[in-house]
Amino acid sequence: MVTAGYLERSVSVDGLNLSYQEWGSPSAPPIVMLHGFGVSGHMFDEFAERTQDRYRLLALDQRGHGDSDWADDGDYSRDAFVADLEGFRKALGLDRFILIGHSMGGLNAVSYTNAHPQHVRALVLVDVGPESAREGVDNIVRFTRGPDELEFEEFVEMAHRFNQRRTLENIRERMRHRLKPTEGGKWTWKFDKRFRQADSGLKIGGSLSNDESWQLFRNINVPTLLVRGGESDVLTPEVAERCAQEIRRARLVIVPGAGHSVPGDNPDAFTEAVREFLADVETGQFEPVPDGPALEQLVEEHSAARRRGPSLTTLVIAGVGAMMVLAGAGYLVQRTASKRKQKQNLRRRVPAGAVHLPSLHAVDVEHARERAAEVVARLGTVGATGTRRARKSLNEVDLERARHAAQEALAVLSEGSRHAPEVLREAAHHVDTKAVKQRGTSALARGRHAGGTAMRLAGRMARRKPRRHHRVMRWRN
Repeated sequence: MVTAGYLERSVSVDGLNLSYQEWGSPSAPPIVMLHGFGVSGHMFDEFAERTQDRYRLLALDQRGHGDSDWADDGDYSRDAFVADLEGFRKALGLDRFILIGHSMGGLNAVSYTNAHPQHVRALVLVDVGPESAREGVDNIVRFTRGPDELEFEEFVEMAHRFNQRRTLENIRERMRHRLKPTEGGKWTWKFDKRFRQADSGLKIGGSLSNDESWQLFRNINVPTLLVRGGESDVLTPEVAERCAQEIRRARLVIVPGAGHSVPGDNPDAFTEAVREFLADVETGQFEPVPDGPALEQLVEEHSAARRRGPSLTTLVIAGVGAMMVLAGAGYLVQRTASKRKQKQNLRRRVPAGAVHLPSLHAVDVEHARERAAEVVARLGTVGATGTRRARKSLNEVDLERARHAAQEALAVLSEGSRHAPEVLREAAHHVDTKAVKQRGTSALARGRHAGGTAMRLAGRMARRKPRRHHRVMRWRN
């Protein structure tokens, strides 16, 4: 694909001449694009051609790449790239712009957004994260550190072997922007030849630890699109998913049929993902998540609620709690009364039996055994009777049913009252246990009545339409 719908321009930043390609109308919203290592701004040609009707696209050849100057002092640090972008912004009079960065350019874009967030309207990161797969990085290094001079078609064939997703025609067009002729009639790379020297002594990239790199991504607070090539060997799915989760306002899109060079491997799908993301940004669907209410506001709301008194929902929950408390108290009262009656019967029976016992000095051993057996039998009868009464009381008080009913009521009403735990505690505390003991079995009847009333109220509340709550969505695809 031959691309000719752009202008080649350049600007001087701190004595360094930086080239760039400009697409679209100067009055359209600006997009600045940063390429990856070893290539140039022309890697975004297919994307720019598809979006020039809507945006002003500026593809910068970063220092040491494309047609931009090489750094005489060998400074290709992250800070140097960030300073170049800020100087580029000032030179073109840009205020806020959309920033797209691929691979190395993506890391530079993240650092710039951390340093100058007020100028970045939205961020698109292409196949880059805080961590990179070692195998993919090594493949890129071996490719760029290959032969220094070749015939043009030899470079084309070498690039096609490296990335067979592209056609020879597409690669031939791309290589015209990446190579330059030598005096001997061959071709060589445009980017700084010192990148191909292992002991060049250049200052390249950043020196952050792994944790510091992750924190740099977490600090991003502008709408962010992370695009991963479905067949990328540089950005793993695990790192991409984690990155999209840890950036506050992020969306992850996987582009099928694309490796590390997503914009050129599948330009249609890449363009569609970016345009959809930017459309959502423009309609406000990536607005910041509002902070929760201040502590003072929560305290004031709590105090106001206490002055108003308990709501209907709170009273219903209190009724359920009272039902459980009264039912339990009724059971305890009946069980205590049964045990007390059992002890009193034993006390009456033992003296009565002792009256008929002969004197100790004239006791007959065989007769004593018979009387002891009789006493044991009577005691067993009394114990069995008490046990049956206790079981009958337990069956009458269906605690499991009461618990189940209370759980259902609480599930329906828990959302409606923030003060329910406090009210339940107060209800349990104010139960008059002495009065309950005096009434005996009537306590159980009252508990059931209170439970029935609570269930009816809970049913009415469940049929009411729920209140609408403000919902904030974080976009994560």
